[in-house]
Amino acid sequence: MKKLMISAAALVFATTVVAQDNVSSVEQVGDANLSGVLQVGSINNNKLVTKGDNNTAEVVSLGRNNRNVNSQGGDDNNFEVLQTGSHNSSRINQGQVSSNGAVTRVGSRNEATLLQDGGGNKSVINQYSATSGQLSNDNIATAEQLGDNNENVIAQDGDDNLATIIQSGDSNDSNILQQGDDNRAITRFYGDSNLNDVDQVGDRNNTVVQVLGTGNSTSVSQSGDDNSALTAIDGDRNISSFSQTGDRNNAGDDFLPGDGINITGDDNTTEIIQTGNDNNSFATVLGDDNVSSSRQVGDDNNSVLTQTGDDNRSILRINGDVNTTVIDQLGDRNNAVTEVFGNSNSVTISQVGDDNSALTDIDGGNNNTVLFTQSGDRNNAGDDFLPGDGVYIKGDSNLAVIGQFGNDNDGFTTINGNNNLSVTLQVGDMNTSSITQTGDSNGALTAQFGTGNVSTVLQDGTSNGSLVGQLGTGNTSTVSQTGTGNASVVLQAGF
Repeated sequence: MKKLMISAAALVFATTVVAQDNVSSVEQVGDANLSGVLQVGSINNNKLVTKGDNNTAEVVSLGRNNRNVNSQGGDDNNFEVLQTGSHNSSRINQGQVSSNGAVTRVGSRNEATLLQDGGGNKSVINQYSATSGQLSNDNIATAEQLGDNNENVIAQDGDDNLATIIQSGDSNDSNILQQGDDNRAITRFYGDSNLNDVDQVGDRNNTVVQVLGTGNSTSVSQSGDDNSALTAIDGDRNISSFSQTGDRNNAGDDFLPGDGINITGDDNTTEIIQTGNDNNSFATVLGDDNVSSSRQVGDDNNSVLTQTGDDNRSILRINGDVNTTVIDQLGDRNNAVTEVFGNSNSVTISQVGDDNSALTDIDGGNNNTVLFTQSGDRNNAGDDFLPGDGVYIKGDSNLAVIGQFGNDNDGFTTINGNNNLSVTLQVGDMNTSSITQTGDSNGALTAQFGTGNVSTVLQDGTSNGSLVGQLGTGNTSTVSQTGTGNASVVLQAGF
């Protein structure tokens, strides 16, 4: 820092400068404080108040109508400001000094670096506690704005926090609030008119946001300890939102593609909400106009959303513990909705093609497993979140499988009971399968190969078994079982 100020002083004396109407005010109270101010241009204004010991401050303004208002209240603080251009403004508060000169908030060993190159940029860095009598120490803040009309605010309340904002472009706006200790927040914007808000309340939280594009909006809220959230966007007009309440929730350990929220495309909306402890959630979107939403309430839940294509919708709602959900959609206008209320459930949905739908609703059950695979177009396993469509389970330890390969197939499964098995396999076009199980330990397997086949299985009781196989075109099968230990086999081939 001292070498930089000496170099700046040498520049003043070695260069012929035309300067008009610049104003600088420096007040130092304490011991061994060091400050340097260099203003080259016209109508630049600087005010610096330092109260404490061993503080260092450097301000360089090159241009016109730049403003700097800075204060240091405490010991061993360090900041550096460089502004190039016109109508830029900056404010750095390391500790807080009131208008009457009293030190109302104290901070020590804080570091702040601010660079603004352009016009109309605004930056505020506050490093002090909002609580009277509480110190904020050893924080590091860096803000870099290259372009015009960018704004940022960094507020650090606690110890050993790290905050970095880099904005390259015009009309970007980014804010970071850190309240606690050992938090890290990094925001990088490359483009125009992007917005970002990061709130970290707790300790050892980690947030990384990187955006390449225009008109994107991101937000991260972390309340608790040891949470991680990553946002990576390459595109325009995307919306990304994180909310983490609890401890050790993970949505991206570090800036690694594929973790956290990773968006490539335009006009996508992605939301991840985690309430509880030790939850993991990741969303990857490649395409345009997609909607992804993951909400996890409970502990030790895991969810992964992947969408490749346009106009896809993927929604997860989990309320319980140790649930695992995976949704993978490749194509356009696919729809997947999963709601799980219970513990230790597993749902996997894979859709390849266009206009496919898959719904899973597990209502207050545990240890259930659902597997969806749909390849083709307009296959349907639940149009929307309506009980009874798609796969609906109320009970424990059930297994439901739907595999549809072709076009315009419909498959539905409803289970109310425990330890039931339901499997539907349809290969071809315009086939329909419906399985309804009420009771315990029932098993139903339906396999249809061809076109326009229809199968209905109704099981009410215990330990009933049904096997339906249809091959060809236009076959119809209906099986109804009531009681205990019934067995039925239907095999039909028609062409």
